Amino acid sequence: MNKKKLLRTLLLSFIVIQLSCKKENDQNLIPSSNDKPDLVTINEGYQKNEKQNGNENLEVNSIIHFSKKYNSPQTWDYSLNLTEASLRGFHKLSNGNTMSIVENDNRSDNSTVFVLILDKEGKEIAKKKLPTNSKSKFNLYNILVKTDNAGGFTIYMKKQIRSLSESNEDSDEAKLKRKLREYQIDKIKFNNTYADPQIESKSMETVFLKSFQDKGLSKIVSADFSMKYLKDKIVVYGTTGEPSLSDTPFVAVLDQNMKLLRINSFSNYLETAIDNITLNKENNLFVEGLEHSGADGTCYRTKKRFVLDDNLKLIADKSDKEPYESFYCGPAFPESDEESSEEAESEPQEEETTVKPEKKEVWDTYTFHKDEKEEMLYNFKQKGMFSNKIILEKTKLDSTALWQIKFMFPDNYEVSYSSSLRGFKRSNGDFVFCVYLREKVNEKEKLSMAIFVFNKEGHLIRQFETPSYYGLTNFEIEEIDGNLIVAYMSYDSKYINGEWKYDYAFRANSYSLE
Repeated sequence: MNKKKLLRTLLLSFIVIQLSCKKENDQNLIPSSNDKPDLVTINEGYQKNEKQNGNENLEVNSIIHFSKKYNSPQTWDYSLNLTEASLRGFHKLSNGNTMSIVENDNRSDNSTVFVLILDKEGKEIAKKKLPTNSKSKFNLYNILVKTDNAGGFTIYMKKQIRSLSESNEDSDEAKLKRKLREYQIDKIKFNNTYADPQIESKSMETVFLKSFQDKGLSKIVSADFSMKYLKDKIVVYGTTGEPSLSDTPFVAVLDQNMKLLRINSFSNYLETAIDNITLNKENNLFVEGLEHSGADGTCYRTKKRFVLDDNLKLIADKSDKEPYESFYCGPAFPESDEESSEEAESEPQEEETTVKPEKKEVWDTYTFHKDEKEEMLYNFKQKGMFSNKIILEKTKLDSTALWQIKFMFPDNYEVSYSSSLRGFKRSNGDFVFCVYLREKVNEKEKLSMAIFVFNKEGHLIRQFETPSYYGLTNFEIEEIDGNLIVAYMSYDSKYINGEWKYDYAFRANSYSLE
C-alpha cells in the first residue's frame, strides 16, 4: 500500500513538472512587444573610401554599392485599407503616439478627412472624421498642427465655403468682403483621450477686413492665404494691394485663438509673391519670395529675401541684385527672321573652326535639407533623371564640400522623385537620409523607400528599407524614443474586366535605431 501511494505521488509530481515546463515554453513562444529584432551590423568594407583630387579637401569621400543584406528589419507595421487616399500630415505627439491626417476619396463630390492615432507599438487608438460637407472644402495642402505636453493637439485648417450667395454689388469694398468671406480658419482641438474635438471657426473677413480697410488695401485675388506656425503664433502671408497699384505682399500674426495681433504690407517689394517664411539664427522672420517684373517685352524673375522683427518691421534686405531668369513675354517683338537673315547675308562670312569642349560629368543638384544652426546644406546629386547613381553631399553655405558619399545601386534600380527626398539631423548629430527606389523585377516595377543613417563623422551605421509596392507616395518620417516611425500611402494595381483597379492603403512602419 505504501508502494502504491509512493508511486502515485511520483506520477503526480512528474505530471505537474511536465505541465509547468509546457506552460513556461508556451509563454516563451508568445512574442513580446518589447522584443526587438536584431539590427544588422554595417561592415567597414560596405562604405569604401575613395581617393581625392588634388583640389579637394573632403572630410568624407566614399562610395556605397547598395545591398539589401544590410537592411535591418522593422519592429512593427500597421496598415489600413482605403478607397483612394492621400496622407496630408504626420506628426509625433508628446506622449509617443503619432497622428496622421488622411484624405480618403469615396468617389463622391467630397472626400472624407480623418485623423488616425497610433501608439508607440503601432496599435490604433483612435480614428476621428473631421467635419465637412458638400458646401465646404478643406485646403489640405497647408495644415498647421500644434501639439501640447499631454499628448493632445490642435489642427488649424483653411476651409473654402462654397455656398455663398452671389452679390450684385461691384464696389471695391463689396468685392473684398466677398473674397474674404469665402475662406475661414477652423481650429480643431483634441485632448489626449482623442474624443470628439472642440471646433472653432473664424472667417477671413472677421480677421482681416478692418485692418485691410485701415491700410487702404482693397484688392485681393483670393483669401486662400498661406499659414505657418512660428514662435507659438500663426503667421499668415499673401498678396493684396490698392486697385490702382501693383500687387503688394503682406504678413500678419495671429494668436492661437485666431485673433489678429499685427499686420504689415511691403510696398517696396511690389509684384513679389512670398513663397516661405522661416526663423533665422536671430529668431527673426526670414521671408523668401519671387519678384516678377518686365520691360520691353522681356519678363524677369528675381529672388527676394528680407528679415522682419517681432513687430513686422523690415530690418534687413538679403535680396539678389540681378534676376536669375529672363524670357520673352511680349508685347514688344524681337527682330523678324527676314531682318536677321538679311543682316547675316550682308556680313562677310568667315570660316570658323569649332573646338569641341572637353566632356565633363554633369550632376543635377538639389538641396533637400538646411541646417540653420551649423549653417550646413545637404544636397542630393544625380547624373540624369532616374539614374542608379547618386551622391549625398554636405557643404558649407559658401558651397565648400565636406562630404561626398556616392551610392551605386544595381542596374535594375532607379532613384525616383528627387524632389520628395527626406532628411533630418538627430539630436546626437546623426543624419538620416531617405530616398525613393524603383526596382525592376521580371518586367514589373515596384517602389520602396531606403533609409540611411550616418553618424556625425559621415559613416553609415544603419540601413533600412520599406516593403515595396506598385506605388508608394506621401512618405513622412519622425523619430520617437530611439525609433524611426515612417508613414506613407501604398497602392497596388489589378486588371479586372478590361480596366485597372487600384487598392490603396495607409501604412506605418517602425525601425529601431538602438
